[in-house]
This record gives sequence, structure tokens and C-alpha cells, in this order.
Amino acid sequence: MVTAMTSPTGARKDAADSFPMLTAMLVMPFPVFKAQGRIMKSTKRWRGEAFEKKWLVEYDESLGKVVIFISHTWWDRKFTDETNDPKDPYDCGAPDYQSDYPDEEREVTSAYNWSYGVRDEGGDIRKEKRTYPRPKDLKHRVICAGVQRLCEEKGLKEEDVALWIDWQSIYQDDKEMKLKGVMSLIRYATMCPYMLVPTEEESPTEEKNSYIPGNDPSYIPAYGSRGWCRVEYFIFALLAEMSGKLAETSKNERYTGLYVKGGGLYVKGTGVQLYAIYRDGQLLQYPAVKFPEMKEKLPSLGALANLNDASLVKKIEDQMIDAYANTLVEDLCGKVESTRGASQEQAMVMLDHKFLRPQHVGPLMAAVERHQVAKLNLHNNDLGPEGGAKLAEALKTNTTLTQLILLGNEFDNSTEQAIRVAWGDRGGRLRLGDRGGRLKV
Repeated sequence: MVTAMTSPTGARKDAADSFPMLTAMLVMPFPVFKAQGRIMKSTKRWRGEAFEKKWLVEYDESLGKVVIFISHTWWDRKFTDETNDPKDPYDCGAPDYQSDYPDEEREVTSAYNWSYGVRDEGGDIRKEKRTYPRPKDLKHRVICAGVQRLCEEKGLKEEDVALWIDWQSIYQDDKEMKLKGVMSLIRYATMCPYMLVPTEEESPTEEKNSYIPGNDPSYIPAYGSRGWCRVEYFIFALLAEMSGKLAETSKNERYTGLYVKGGGLYVKGTGVQLYAIYRDGQLLQYPAVKFPEMKEKLPSLGALANLNDASLVKKIEDQMIDAYANTLVEDLCGKVESTRGASQEQAMVMLDHKFLRPQHVGPLMAAVERHQVAKLNLHNNDLGPEGGAKLAEALKTNTTLTQLILLGNEFDNSTEQAIRVAWGDRGGRLRLGDRGGRLKV
């Protein structure tokens, strides 16, 4: 019998409900996880005991537990034992080291070299050789150390924390149930206020650089290039922005989608609650994850162990983009009304880099009219000729816009001309261009 630990409420619930949950979210209380000394594999024999002894329980928000989503790539990819199907080439691997393995020398790129573009003689970012110990159950210890550090920083009680981690939270010996769990994965992510990514990297010191660049989780070694890993932090980061979890700067300013001047360092703990865990448990936060600047970082272009997963990854990516774009269109256009009266000049609505596609033009222009938006930045979206044609048609009847930025939307010549004609002689500022590709900013 599975013991129940309900769905989130408010903004998170609205986003969560757009994704399927085909089977219950199974989590493990953190004290249980810590005591068991390893990451367990969800097999029938273990599950029976885990359910009976309440090691594994159904998520129930009403009990007030905080669930941490552990997003990770498998470290022992070739491991097999008697629980694996020898006829299935994809049924292999484990998330953690299953034995004490010899140290491994790897070529890695330091965060310093990434940040400052230190290159070798061939022009590539310079790599360095580094030795990695691979003791049994290393990831389990890293996770425990990271969760304890997060509890300290956030004032959480360990007994009030539970973990979702795929190998023990998704059935591994029942293909039908496993698929249901995988297809529910994104819904699970929406229920978790924190996401942790365990790594094998040492934390930086004055004498030693970090090997995890701090600006983008796609650079986390062995993790950021994986398709399913990208799905998880892609969903988590976009959902945070949809829910208003914005990174604050040291000047107590936020990027809200309305252009604000100023800058400074991010305030620790604000923004996206996504953290990499160093090997000693120290945390590195990614408070403002940016995807659209570089298309190659999208989940659908990540590496997959099973190429048959490609269509599912793309489907999930498209679902999230649609929910994200529609939410931000209404939210950011609506916010412009709050700027009226505070200044003589209306703020520009910053819908740049928001994955807007042709299907979003109708809701966008309806929101522009409804909220009387005058200045709109649509730089570096995915409108293309189809979206541009829809925009040109909408501009024929629009009377509010006086500034419109459309760089980096891959319009062709005829689309640009149609937009110019529709813009007419209203004056103001219209910016078009960059037909060859997306601008990098």
C-alpha cells in the first residue's frame, strides 16, 4: 500500500495543470535517503518494502513537505546486474558509481577559461587535465551534503524535506509504469520549489579555479549537454519566470520584462532556485537562466542515450514554450499599465527572447490593444515569415504602437516589406533586419 504524503496551488498550479501526471509522484523523506547510504533502484522487491515502511511515499502538498527535484545525469552508464534486461540495449546504467572505480583523468575547461575566452593555439577554449576520484556511492554523498547546505541557507528542517530522484522515484522494472513516470516528469518538476544538480567538481579556492561556469547550467560537465537534463532545468527555469521568481540585483532592481536601468550583482538566493552541488556540498546558484540566445542549448538538441526519445523531448519542449510565451505575453503587457502616471513616458514591454512563434501573434496583438501598449520589443523570437505575415495583418488595424523592435526574427524580404507597409506613416520607430539568423546579445 502506497502511503500518501496533491497538486500545487496558485501560479504553479496553472502551469502544472498543462502537463500530464499519469502516475503519482513518489518521493523519499530526506532523513530516510540519508540513512540508506545510497540511491536505490525502484524494483518490485524494493518498492514493496519501501511502501510498507514509508521510505517511499506519494507527494501530498497538504502535509507541508518541501520536495527537492534532483536533476542529474547517470555516472555509471555501463553498469548492469540481474535486474537489467539483457535483450534491451537501453536497459543499462546507474545514476551513481556502483563500485569503487579507479581514478579517471579527464580534459575539462575551467570557468575562468570559459569566462575570459582563454584559447589554445588552435583557437578553441583551452582545456586542462584533471583527475577525478570515482568511489562507490559518491553521488549519494554529494546530494546529502548539498541538501544539508540548502537547508542551512533556506532555514529548512531536514525532517520537512523530501527528494524526487528518478532511479528510485520511477519504476525501473515495469516499462509501462516507467513510461508513465517519464511522461509525468515535467509535472513533477513544477511541484518542486528547488532543483539540485549533483556534480563531481571541486569547489573553487584562491589557488584553484572552478570547472563549473557560473552563468549557465548547460556548461556543467557531463550534464549540460544531455537532452533529458536540459528538459528538466529548461522547464524549471521557465516556470520560475512565469511564477515571478526573478533575480534581484545588489541595487534591489529586477529584470521584470519592463526595461529598467541599473545593474549590479545578483542577490544571493533570489531568482531561479536551481543549484549545482560541488563535491564538498557547496552550492552554485543559477538565478537567471537564459535559453533563447543560443538555439543549440535547447533540450531537443541535447544528447540522448536513446534516440527514440527525441520526439518526446521535442513535444515537452514545445508544450513548455507555448505555456511560457502565452503567460508572459499577457503578464508583461498587463504590467505596462502600472507605469502610467508614474512617468510621462510609458515603459517598453520587453518580450525579447521569449520563444514567441506564429501562433502567439494573435494573443500578443490582442494584449497590445487591450493594455494600450505603445512600445514593444520582440527582438530575437521565432516569428519567421509566417509570424511576420500575421503581425503585418494585425498592424493594419493597430493604433497603439509607436515603437516596435523586430530584429532577429528571420523574416524574408517580402515579410519585411509587408510589415513596413502595414506600419505606414504613423511615425515612431520600427526596427527590422537580421534575416540571416538570430542576434547574440
